[in-house]
Amino acid sequence: FWVRKKAQSSAEVDLLYTYQGIVIPIEIKSGTTGSLKSLHQFVDASDHPYSIRIYGGSFRLEKAVTTTGKPYLLLNIPYYMGTSLPLCAEWLISQNPADIT
Repeated sequence: FWVRKKAQSSAEVDLLYTYQGIVIPIEIKSGTTGSLKSLHQFVDASDHPYSIRIYGGSFRLEKAVTTTGKPYLLLNIPYYMGTSLPLCAEWLISQNPADIT
């Protein structure tokens, strides 16, 4: 769990998962859509491009961009794969951001 507090606003990421010293932010969404503003803020402050969304959709990897323009990789995994988080994180970290379209 990560919280960013500012005078007029706050942001939170649902989970943080550490894999080989890399802290990966994880958002859990109730459906197939939803805002990722807090995730973007975490990614902007991070020194790596990896993030995960657990949601009601299908498995897919996408290249995304934060609201400030920083590119990152977003691994979308369906709810039932939540128990495979270690394998998903390992696979995500093995991906080269330059190869994702």
